[in-house]
Amino acid sequence: MSSPKKAPAQKPSDNRRKLLDAAREIMTAKGYAETGTEEIVARAGVTRGALYYQFADKQDLFLALCQELAEALGLRVFEETMARITNDREDLAVGLEMMLDAFLEPDIQRLLLRDGPAVLGFDTWKGLVEPINRVLVEHALQHLLDDGTLAPQPLEPIAVVMSGAMIQAGQAIAASPDPKAAREAYGQALSTMVAGIMSGSAAASAK
Repeated sequence: MSSPKKAPAQKPSDNRRKLLDAAREIMTAKGYAETGTEEIVARAGVTRGALYYQFADKQDLFLALCQELAEALGLRVFEETMARITNDREDLAVGLEMMLDAFLEPDIQRLLLRDGPAVLGFDTWKGLVEPINRVLVEHALQHLLDDGTLAPQPLEPIAVVMSGAMIQAGQAIAASPDPKAAREAYGQALSTMVAGIMSGSAAASAK
């Protein structure tokens, strides 16, 4: 699939906000393919001209929506994690739980995890979601490195592997007929991975 077309940069406007909100509501319920631009502009209460003034086409609108969802998700998970932990060593485990819980939300599931790769293409979609997980994981790993829980080592390989595992878990949860059960199953698997990283590094440091 070719890369999404980019609309010329425009000043923020009420119409842009209305279009993003309308698209989020309708596409969450119906999916990207079943949502027409005429339905989006009707829900937003704007003209088709207003849509094409802000976005090149429906795909460009969807890209902007996914960017917004991804950025908001990363910020929210980080803030919720910081609010819940009592010490920095809890970052990774608590952040993991917050992200898995977010994967149960209908808009995150339908737009970011299910429709996103198909509509935007894998490379574009991965560029949206991977940095969020990696930043969160690297932040948590750095704390573990600083306090000696992790033996001195490059953090990037661990962060890449864990980020990929979290993304895969999110897609599996979104695709499951029972997302809550899938969330528990993949949560246990990822928790085992975290425990292995911490215990393995501690054992290596003790040698």
